[in-house]
Amino acid sequence: MRMARNIYHRKDGRFEGRYADGFNANGKKRYRSVFGKTYGEVRDKLEKAKNVSLNLQSPTANKSTVMWAVMEYLNEAKMRLKPSTIGIYSRYLEIYISPCFGNVCCGKLTIEIFQNFVNKLLENGLSVTTAQSVFSLLKSALKAENEGLFAVKFPKQVKPKAEYLSVDEQKRLEEVAKERGSTDYIAVMLCLYTGIRIGELCGLRWEDLDFDCKLLRINRTIQRIRSDGNSKTAVAFLTPKSITSAREIPLPDFLLELLRKHRLITAGEYVLNYKNKPIEPRTLQYRFKRILQAADVKDVGFHSTRHTFAARALESGCDVKSLSEILGHGSATITLNKYAHSSNEHKRGCMNAICNNLTEVYSFD
Repeated sequence: MRMARNIYHRKDGRFEGRYADGFNANGKKRYRSVFGKTYGEVRDKLEKAKNVSLNLQSPTANKSTVMWAVMEYLNEAKMRLKPSTIGIYSRYLEIYISPCFGNVCCGKLTIEIFQNFVNKLLENGLSVTTAQSVFSLLKSALKAENEGLFAVKFPKQVKPKAEYLSVDEQKRLEEVAKERGSTDYIAVMLCLYTGIRIGELCGLRWEDLDFDCKLLRINRTIQRIRSDGNSKTAVAFLTPKSITSAREIPLPDFLLELLRKHRLITAGEYVLNYKNKPIEPRTLQYRFKRILQAADVKDVGFHSTRHTFAARALESGCDVKSLSEILGHGSATITLNKYAHSSNEHKRGCMNAICNNLTEVYSFD
């Protein structure tokens, strides 16, 4: 049996078929694969894939295409946007925009086309927030004079509640982290008692700590990012998330003492380091998962330590303005909207306090 040039018999016994499906952010043709147990199965899958794949004219050949417009926008935006943001937008272009628009001319776009695009993103499981972000990139790149063209409707977004640990879970987490060693203990305690983000924690240098003034200064963050549609990633040192994210955080005495002890046994310029290099966020996330398992605590993300700090602060009576500045939020409103929900433990304490006060005035029989 003579096979087509784009169908291969693999060593594992399966057949693989490859077909071109659009272009990446650099304008290079992108290929996808389909698999099957038989040659005929793969041939049929290829036929279906080709029927729905893109017109394969290079987007760089026509400056009136959507792909060209988005690529030009990203090139121009490099001068004013963070590399991490460019990396995210490049990924949006490659994964979501290119397969749907390819070399579609900007002049042929309609509100129906955009609405169908957004609906498809949501049907494929993309969150409302991400779908809005992808569409916002399209809107910014195309800069159409007719704003009605972008009057796309999104479903109402239900914001997930911030996940945080109970007092008992936090205690178990701290105990296990302490048993695992100084680095894990410092990482967990710093986040639980300052609310800093994981990237800020990984980028923390000893020079950012002022032991005399009892202050922690947030000046940078670390992220692993992709850029320009490149499949490879690299660790990047970036400025904090926003202007208000660059901040000073007062440190409690017990945390300063832990940091002093940690410094005596740690070499290098970073508070969390391995072989004189900063520990990167994904390594810390992996370690955190191990700590959660050992502490028999529910599976939550590392960012839950920040939420836990905010919850404990509000439960302790910290005013929202001060908490907002410690967290690096742009306003106290952001803090209120995010952490307005108290834990059941705190609510029960409030209810008991109300009842105790009332019993001093009224007699309940």
